[in-house]
Amino acid sequence: MTEKPVAMHTSMAEFVDPKVKTIPTTDAILKDILPFFPKTARVVSGWLSMDDLYWKINFHWDYLLETIEHCETLALDEQPLRRLVTIRKSLLGSAPNPARGYRQSPIGLPKDQSSHESVLNRHGVVKRAKADFAAVVKTSTIHELSPRDKKRIALAYAPVARPAQGKHSTGYALDIKGDNLEIKRIARSLGASLVFDEVSHVHCEWKNGVDTTASGGDDRAAAAERASRQAIDSKVGPMRHCLLRTA
Repeated sequence: MTEKPVAMHTSMAEFVDPKVKTIPTTDAILKDILPFFPKTARVVSGWLSMDDLYWKINFHWDYLLETIEHCETLALDEQPLRRLVTIRKSLLGSAPNPARGYRQSPIGLPKDQSSHESVLNRHGVVKRAKADFAAVVKTSTIHELSPRDKKRIALAYAPVARPAQGKHSTGYALDIKGDNLEIKRIARSLGASLVFDEVSHVHCEWKNGVDTTASGGDDRAAAAERASRQAIDSKVGPMRHCLLRTA
């Protein structure tokens, strides 16, 4: 049976979530990588300002808390339930102001009234809570009992960087959601300077720009395959054009 060709992105509107922010550096990277990603992949985060990076900590606080609240409704054993209660209480002891609304709002909203110092302290609480929650997920029956997709739960324990360490403020970092293995393969073949699987998505950085040559990137096999397709397209394209003109 002939394998169906993979549908590739041709539209930026399809490839990039409308919530994603960009600067010229980000726009240039998106333009270069778009033709090489299948339609199953989508960019879910791009450039973020320093204020956005502080807000992101609150998003992860809210997202983790809501996920724990969901897991507490499941028919789990007593021990994981007790651990979830402990994690939830630790998060509530470091709540932003307002406490909720970050998870389902546009980037930057609502506006937290906490000081930057308080948000940084909250980051430490969230980091520990994520590690504790990940341990509960791995040793309990949460995935078996929850109707939620595994990647949706995984986002709750995905790492979140301190604002000064986050690379999204540079413009060359993207979060891409879809088939993680395929995304990592394509990103490496396009010369990504960093590819990090966060389970719910893949964090990719192009610090040195995009490399579309046959020898570019860490995944040379994928790059060579891409170059071969481009060579075929470059020959078939003009031939098809001639046939259309003479038809």
